[in-house]
Amino acid sequence: MSSTGRNTVPLDDDWESPAAVTLGKKVLEKDAARGYIRASFEAGDGFLNRGGRIFGGFLSAMLDGLCGHAVRLTHEKPGTPQVTLELKTSFVGRADKGKLVGEGWVRHRGKSIAFAEAELRNEAGELVAKGSATFKIGI
Repeated sequence: MSSTGRNTVPLDDDWESPAAVTLGKKVLEKDAARGYIRASFEAGDGFLNRGGRIFGGFLSAMLDGLCGHAVRLTHEKPGTPQVTLELKTSFVGRADKGKLVGEGWVRHRGKSIAFAEAELRNEAGELVAKGSATFKIGI
């Protein structure tokens, strides 16, 4: 199946979803044993709201992607399906266009449910947003 198909599945460990590509995601570090991911995102002019800051929905999508990727790293079988059941985002700092660096990690993983958290920082290292998510595994 191609990576552009409706029911896309990971083609390899480094495969990214079309949404992650749109967000400019680049994996910087990952640790499957810890359920940890560090990645950067590139937010251009198309990400800005009327106030000239990154639209909160894009920040939420980045956090969801970090949490989801962290959970995906913990699957025993590559390609195991998962879906976000709940996502909470807290906007805590100024988010201007440009590069953001985020970290995501699994807080708890059960057989069918996982809990993860993530943070996004600007290029100066200041916290911009943080989130927590619940995932259903093996849908």
